[in-house]
Amino acid sequence: MNNYNDEYYIVLNAYTDDTIYLTPLQKTADRRFRLRKLSFGDEPLFFENTYKEEDIKRGVKHKLTSVLQSAGIPLVNDAIRNRLKFIDFKDMQLYPAVYIGDDEKYHENYWCMNFYGKLDCWDREKSIISDDGKEELKLDPNAKRIMVYKFHLSPEILDLIPEEERLIINIGGTAMGAIMMHKKIVDIFESENATGIRFAKVADFEEGMQF
Repeated sequence: MNNYNDEYYIVLNAYTDDTIYLTPLQKTADRRFRLRKLSFGDEPLFFENTYKEEDIKRGVKHKLTSVLQSAGIPLVNDAIRNRLKFIDFKDMQLYPAVYIGDDEKYHENYWCMNFYGKLDCWDREKSIISDDGKEELKLDPNAKRIMVYKFHLSPEILDLIPEEERLIINIGGTAMGAIMMHKKIVDIFESENATGIRFAKVADFEEGMQF
């Protein structure tokens, strides 16, 4: 039996003084890009610094990283995208994205990892969840609003899915969600010396460690 908790890594933000907290422009948010597959040929997704006005007033200038993140969704640069584009991911597309800098400069070399599907593949018995979540599960075995403190991935579910269809997982069935990547994908990011992102093995991660 595979120990998937050692094969998969949770995607985290690499918080530094240079971290840019992205927010989508309203026209991008209106496209509901986190929930649906987008059509190539339409305009890119546009993002800006959430704290743009404050940073300008304080004279803060951020150094761009190879990965930017918007509420946990990674935007990767061209170099990483060119390593990933040959993989036929399930329920995720690499969609053109633009970061508009505080100086209004358009940085068009980013690609949003746009997820339009989730995979509920964590073990309810072996994962550590809140007491409220345990009560919720008693009332509704399919409850979705559960806080998970420590994930334990289910081999009974993942064994049935070909590896190439689960290299990147947008976890479902939980209130907070999580993006998990197989070690093969993490290796690509690390070989590109990716900045702006870090990874925690599922076996080692507990909620709160990201901060």
